[in-house]
Amino acid sequence: MRASSAIATSLALFVSACAGPGHRDLAASTSFDLARTHGHFVEVNGLDTFAIVAGEGPDIVLLHGNPSSTYSWRHLIEPRARNHRVHAIDLPGYGFSEKPAEAPFTATWLAGHVAGYLEAAGVESAVVVGNSMGGEVASEFAALYPRSTRGLVLIAPSGLKSDAPDERPLAMRIASLPLLGSVLTTLPFRSVLAGALRDAYYDPTRLTDADIDAYYAPTRSRNGLAAFLARMRRDTTLDRSDIVRQIRAPTLVILGEVDRLVPLSVGHRYGELIAGSRIVVIEKAGHLPQEERPDAVLRAIDVWQKGLSPFSEK
Repeated sequence: MRASSAIATSLALFVSACAGPGHRDLAASTSFDLARTHGHFVEVNGLDTFAIVAGEGPDIVLLHGNPSSTYSWRHLIEPRARNHRVHAIDLPGYGFSEKPAEAPFTATWLAGHVAGYLEAAGVESAVVVGNSMGGEVASEFAALYPRSTRGLVLIAPSGLKSDAPDERPLAMRIASLPLLGSVLTTLPFRSVLAGALRDAYYDPTRLTDADIDAYYAPTRSRNGLAAFLARMRRDTTLDRSDIVRQIRAPTLVILGEVDRLVPLSVGHRYGELIAGSRIVVIEKAGHLPQEERPDAVLRAIDVWQKGLSPFSEK
């Protein structure tokens, strides 16, 4: 039974790797307007990396969560681009970027990829904004590359231990298991993903079919599901408190009032560990406040940046 299960798992992952369009083909056919008009590919550490770049001014980098992409920032890119140069990046394994299923997908590895992107883009320093897993990566980047971090915004960040029970959707918990996770390759994954997204919203009625399709599309691209499972299986048991405590960049932590995916205690723990940080809670928002309440998120960032003058003018 074990041998046949292993063969079935390997076959499912092989089919996932071979089937579907390539990441560049996916980008060329997307209905996501900003990706078509402002998106381009950059080679970073040997991997094809997709980024949406818009506007002029001080640089801001936007890092999505898991299993998200640049699409998660669709409501923030253009407003920020009015007085900043915005870089929304698809991290490797996500969105329209290349999907290396054998990559470690650790926060350190992904932060190094962000550093490689900034070097390739000629960006010396930036305000780095991250949501969920992107918040974990952003905090890792701020600790490892302090000279490149002018400021840090963590939106419903993950990446720190919590004593709260794991309330993630069952499918996401299954995906993190070495053997059972591969079962997801045989299920109608769009429905699985739709359920997880509804849990991420305070008001699930805000979520449209188009939104679900945009989240689902990268998983059906070549190697998409295999990369997703590899990301879900990364080690999340490490205590990152010491590295987060090293962060010296001005920091804003934004939390949704009702977060069903990451306990609010995790965001408050970031606030405790990072000296001088500020915390803002967005009412009637879940795990993705930049999607549900973009105006409130933009206001919170604006107020924070004004209070940092002349920092915000660099």
